Amino acid sequence: MMKNKNNSSVFVIANLSTNHEDNVETAKEMIEKACKCGADFVYMELDESTCAFSNADIEHFHAIAKENDGNFTTKSLVGSIRHILPIKRFKESDGESSDNDDQQPADRGSPKVDQLQADGYDRRPRGNDGSGVDLLAKLQEEYPKHQLQFWDFQEKITCLPEIVVAIGIKAISCKFTLDDKRPGFDHGVSICARDFKSMVTNIKTVEAALGTGMKEVLSPSELPCFKKLFKSVVAAQNLERGSILKAEDMKIKVSVMQSMSGFYFPVVIGRELLSEVDEDDPIFASDFDGLKHYSQYMSYANNTPKKSSTSMGVDVELFLGRRLNMKSPCYIIAEIGQNHQGDMMMAKKLIKLAKKCGADCVKFQKTCIEEKFTMLALHRPYDSKNSFGATYGEHKQFLEFTDEQFKELKKYAVKKVGIHFTASAMDPVSLDFLLSLKVPFVKIGSGESGNLPLLEKAAKAKVPLVISTGMQTLTDIRITYHTVSRHHNNFALLHCVSAYPTPADEANLNMIKTLRKNFPDILVGYSGHEVGSCITAASVALGAKIVERHITLDRNMKGSDHICSLDPSQFAKLVRDIRYIEQNLDI
Repeated sequence: MMKNKNNSSVFVIANLSTNHEDNVETAKEMIEKACKCGADFVYMELDESTCAFSNADIEHFHAIAKENDGNFTTKSLVGSIRHILPIKRFKESDGESSDNDDQQPADRGSPKVDQLQADGYDRRPRGNDGSGVDLLAKLQEEYPKHQLQFWDFQEKITCLPEIVVAIGIKAISCKFTLDDKRPGFDHGVSICARDFKSMVTNIKTVEAALGTGMKEVLSPSELPCFKKLFKSVVAAQNLERGSILKAEDMKIKVSVMQSMSGFYFPVVIGRELLSEVDEDDPIFASDFDGLKHYSQYMSYANNTPKKSSTSMGVDVELFLGRRLNMKSPCYIIAEIGQNHQGDMMMAKKLIKLAKKCGADCVKFQKTCIEEKFTMLALHRPYDSKNSFGATYGEHKQFLEFTDEQFKELKKYAVKKVGIHFTASAMDPVSLDFLLSLKVPFVKIGSGESGNLPLLEKAAKAKVPLVISTGMQTLTDIRITYHTVSRHHNNFALLHCVSAYPTPADEANLNMIKTLRKNFPDILVGYSGHEVGSCITAASVALGAKIVERHITLDRNMKGSDHICSLDPSQFAKLVRDIRYIEQNLDI
């Protein structure tokens, strides 16, 4: 069975159109470059009555393609490749029932799309050499269970060819040129070699990023972050053996020694402590008699909200400074985080640039150092290349703005720049401050999404919440969801992988579909830490209505987040791509 050269399931077709200008040498160069740029097929549609190329030329074209690990074809695809617009009409058909029906809002419907079927088209090889590649038959052979979906792209390079892979397009045809500045209509809507190669790379990246849509264990790349920022249940005061634990006896903090996660917090309330624990020290499962996994004590851990007659969040709305629903433009958050290096001028510059790039909101991180970390964690030596202090506490304190500085930044962002301003609440004290600052919503980062006391406090405040789900399994996410939804549904969940940067093959973008299916009464988004922007853009095609990416002045700056951030030009491109995707895919 024929396999494509990219070792993926998507075929990329370079259509030479009329860009060869009937010149043999130009055609040869185009075929060679297209194959080297990653094209699986190079297509040239010839009119037998006016063909400028001899049979010998055609044979040579086939040889050049083969030498460069590609295929050359002169098969006519007119009427075979269909432009599928809008993509709301796309529905994968593999002969089996599909969950895609569950992913579509009720008012969108699912009319049958233009689908490629090989039957009924001319299968005769062009010319007399008999060496023509039957493109349609080969692709049908590769996908015998599918009615193939094609995207015939006839515009200058944009993000669309690489993004439609996320929704199941199996073959992409684009016009190819050596020089898109040459006169003539086809050159102007064709892709030059450099951009074609970049497109193929991004297609492979997005395809690798789709994943299984399941998460029963942590992603391997998340483990370093888990070990560094995992929050444990610790003693809020000295506790004696035999104590019956109350909520005020415990806190959730980053500890040098990991113990029980924050999900155990409500489980151990009312239980007898079998050993004494000093203040700030972690409390372990072994400190209790027969303690089992937290999910066994939480009746709502495996419950899924029932879908309404208007499933998949059609009627769901969330106000994050502007009204957001399934029909509104994606809400784009520029996370400055701590990329400001502790410098107010740099922070203001990033705010201004985020607005210029088209972001809806800038987000920082607010931490009360003593509330988030144990004393041992703060005093441990920190000799990382990204360190701003001799100890981890000094490092964090260097990067932390004061309350007054936060007030100044919010005023600058809202009053002068005209962009929404918020921050991640890293602890209960910081949450109280952000509530007093009257931010439009509070972000709960992945490190805090298992902090049930913080989630309860935030939910009871009735403030809109955006919650990342990095370092959480689907079971954990269900607990997070139910902890908040018992108080209100004015929140969103963001699929996230807590790895800096996230490898493409661990991004698992299909978790967005899983979250939408499991939690149809809230909006779902994506918080990305990968290098580049194509995976984040693809998340929008899968239903992400909130997107969050770090922004930086320079990806080479000191700090662990810069490498997975976007510089201003990259961030502006991401915003343009998202808006283009929304317009052209009708989402």
